[in-house]
Amino acid sequence: MAKIGILGCDSTTREMNCVMIGCLGNLRGRQGSFEQYEGEEAVDLVGIINCGGCPTAVGPERIWQKVQALVDYNIDALHFTSCLTHFCPFKDEFLETIRKEYPDLKVVEGTHPFHDLEATRAGLKELSTQKAVTPQRMNDLVFKRIKIHTEDDEED
Repeated sequence: MAKIGILGCDSTTREMNCVMIGCLGNLRGRQGSFEQYEGEEAVDLVGIINCGGCPTAVGPERIWQKVQALVDYNIDALHFTSCLTHFCPFKDEFLETIRKEYPDLKVVEGTHPFHDLEATRAGLKELSTQKAVTPQRMNDLVFKRIKIHTEDDEED
């Protein structure tokens, strides 16, 4: 039995409400990077951690503490989510730190393929900046441009 952990992107899970359906679906179906476990009797998902958010000067140095939480349960491999693999500017620093601290731990980059990588990149950018539908702020109230939701809006 392969015991694995998943390292996800804090921004996508916490701020964009990603529930990792692609990652977990590929795990269950033994697709994407989980195809390598096809001959295994079972794949045991020990746990899911996140990176802790886009790091400051000490971010990469503290990633080992998060990984340690899974290593304590004797995982065989740590899978980086696909969003972390393809879009995180700190991925290489995370890899370097993890490989230094845990040289025997197998690290797999990605959990599932994207149908359209550039469309996903554009969508993630929109979700993180919200330019198409701008969230309202206190200044909208101060400058009298706030839009108030009414029951009539629901009928439209």
